[in-house]
Amino acid sequence: MSAFSREFFTFVEVARERSIRRAAEKLNLSASALSRQMQILEQTFGARLFVRMPQGVQLTEQGQVLLAQAERWLDDESALRAALQQSGGDGAGTLRLGVMECLVPYILPGLEAETGLSALKVSVGDTGTLVGQLCRNEIDALLAFNVPRLPELRVYDERSYDLGVVYAAALAPSGEPPFRIESCLGRPLCLPDTSLSVWPRLDAEVYRIHAEPRIALRSNSIALIMEYVAAGKGISFLTWLDAAAGVAEGRFRFAKLENRRLSEKLYLCAAANAPLGPLQAARTRALFRRVPMSPQGG
Repeated sequence: MSAFSREFFTFVEVARERSIRRAAEKLNLSASALSRQMQILEQTFGARLFVRMPQGVQLTEQGQVLLAQAERWLDDESALRAALQQSGGDGAGTLRLGVMECLVPYILPGLEAETGLSALKVSVGDTGTLVGQLCRNEIDALLAFNVPRLPELRVYDERSYDLGVVYAAALAPSGEPPFRIESCLGRPLCLPDTSLSVWPRLDAEVYRIHAEPRIALRSNSIALIMEYVAAGKGISFLTWLDAAAGVAEGRFRFAKLENRRLSEKLYLCAAANAPLGPLQAARTRALFRRVPMSPQGG
């Protein structure tokens, strides 16, 4: 936990964005809820912190003073946590990392030697599971797709990946790659279920075409979806990171989609009330850089 309240972290975000609406969108809060938090903070400090303007908000003189002090306090807290972690004896050099299964091949080989870690604890799971573990302080950082923007989380890095179509040769979509989604709907589909973060956008795009798709499989297991694809039971829409191992083994193929609105965003996050120390932040950013920047051989 942190010495500071949620309203304190929210104030810093509003001050940086100069807009309650933009800050609310970034924090996944309603503007009214965020405004209420600012009122609570102003009552706590007994000073007006913002003035509403046509294009957003402007810090008052008291707000500017609080922002400068807030940033110093947050930096001091982060440095203190790092110092305590480094002086913790058996805990020094330990990183508790949560990752999605498709990322394991990219970040784990030779990891301890590269980062100088004395101990590495890895949790593998879906986005919802890893976010819950991070908020409960069961892991120090996570690498996962489509992490929700929550005030409890601090984003250190992010990167977008377009979805492509994954198929066995016998079930290739009609035409030549890059394929349109319309050309894929004549084949049985293997799709993620509602527990996976890509589901809402993918389903909306499939059903937007006003064609009734043939669903061969719904599953929360990307591995099972790829087994169905490799067996020629259906095609799917995945990122290159999901499909790379199967493509390398010749089990199926990956091609880009012409419709590039379908994408997933990969995030590197820690808890806002337990930010990474300088050494941990450097290590986790190094892990993030191990993940390929973009699809290869699509």
